[in-house]
Parts: sequence; C-alpha cells; structure tokens
Amino acid sequence: MNSSKIIVTRPRDQLHQAITSIQQNLAENDLEIEVLGLPLLEIVPETDQALAQALHEGLLVAEWLSFVSPNSFLAADQLLKSFQYEWPSHLKLALIGGGTEKVILESRFKPVLIVTPADETQWDSEGLWRQLSHHEKNWSGKKILVVRGDTGREWLVNQWQSANAQVQAISIYKRKNLDQKDPYWQNFLMMWNNRSMSQIDNESNKLFWLISSSQACKYLSETLIAMGLKEVILKCSVAFATHEKIAKVAHDIGFSKVVHILPGSENVSQPIKELINI
Repeated sequence: MNSSKIIVTRPRDQLHQAITSIQQNLAENDLEIEVLGLPLLEIVPETDQALAQALHEGLLVAEWLSFVSPNSFLAADQLLKSFQYEWPSHLKLALIGGGTEKVILESRFKPVLIVTPADETQWDSEGLWRQLSHHEKNWSGKKILVVRGDTGREWLVNQWQSANAQVQAISIYKRKNLDQKDPYWQNFLMMWNNRSMSQIDNESNKLFWLISSSQACKYLSETLIAMGLKEVILKCSVAFATHEKIAKVAHDIGFSKVVHILPGSENVSQPIKELINI
C-alpha cells in the first residue's frame, strides 16, 4: 500500500459515506491508499420550537426554497420532525449541488420541481443562477426562503434581492471547530507521529486533503499553528479543493500544492494517480 494518506474533512454525519465512496473509487482504479477521516467542522443543528414554527410558516408562504448544503436540509427536516411539522407540497427547489439533491430525493420531502446547475462543473451559486433563469424570467415579488447555516456566501441572496424578490433567510444550524481533544484529531496526530522523517521528506508520500469548505480550511491552518505543526504538515500536503474560492484559501494558508477538482468521490483517483506518477 502506498504510504500516502487521503484525509476526508466532511462533517461527521457525512464522513462514513464519503470515506466508503472514496475507498470504492480507489479500488476501481487499483489504488491502495489509506483513507482517514478528520471532520474539521461540527454541525450543530438548532432545536428551538419557535424556530421550527418560523420555518414552517416561511415554508407555507414561499414559492421557491433553497438549501445551501445537505446539512441545511437535514437540520431543517429534523427540526420539523421534532415538532410534528410536515413539508408543504407546493414548493420549487433551487439547489447548488448534487449532494443536497440526493439527500432530498431519499427523504420524505416531495417538491414539485428541483432546479440544480447544469452539471457538476457548475456546482456553485453562479451555476444555479444561470439555470434558474430558464425557469423564472421575472423574480419581482417572488417569495423565496433560503435555509442555511450561521455563515456562508451571500451571492445568491444578493442576486434575488437585486431582482426584487422577497427573500427570507433562516439559519438552521451552527458550525463549530472540531475540538482538538476529539478522537479524530488524536487519531490524525497518532498517524502523523508514526511517520518517519524519511517518509515526511519523501515526495512520493503525501497527505491528500479533500476540502469542501473555506471555513474548514482556515480552521485547519489555525489549529496546525496552535500545534506547532503547520509548516511541516503543509509542506507534504496537497489540497483537493471543490471550488476555486476554497482553492484560493488553501493556497493562501500554505499548502504545497492545490488542485481544483470537481465534487464527488469519482473525481479523486485520477489527480492522485498523476501526482504519485502511476
């Protein structure tokens, strides 16, 4: 087995499925590389009854509904379930990526329409906006509910507001940094401490980080600084970033190499093959 490692940084609830999918893709491409999990950000869903009521009332009057991520839908669904609210059946969905669409299609929620970017090369707010133009020519007065976390991009909301839509945004979860005492961090540090200096300096032994959040990338930098490990770890690390903005953050914090890849486990193996010269 190659002594390189793949570090998956998805949130805890999505981690097992992501690791399994990547392992399957590696096997299909004859790559034997260990895959580790390090969920850099914790998702903390809101549980307040008043928020559940506000969410349900917003759903009843909205025409379009947008979830910014799988986490935003899962947190909303759990909150509604907790207080016996059902999903309305009249809603049209605007979704940035295929991951969110997948969890919704597997859920109890049945919207009348789902709009996503044209393909995975455009899985961002800009790609969604282009596709939405085929479904609404005039957004003026349209009621839109955006369900999101406590931080995130405002680009899509700004586009709707500029088009005179009536936009309501509800924060459904908070994100917090993974505690340094968490077993995931401890397992990572154990792996790192077991690497010999010859492995660390060997160009064929890399840490491949799969990063899908700018916030997670910044937290990684801050934590490695606090541990006194930033320079030595990033020196032998490659960031696989699923968006150009994440790629910029990864470059700015000091990754030795940054590769922009499309979302999805099927897009991991080929760049790794190229980087380890298989």
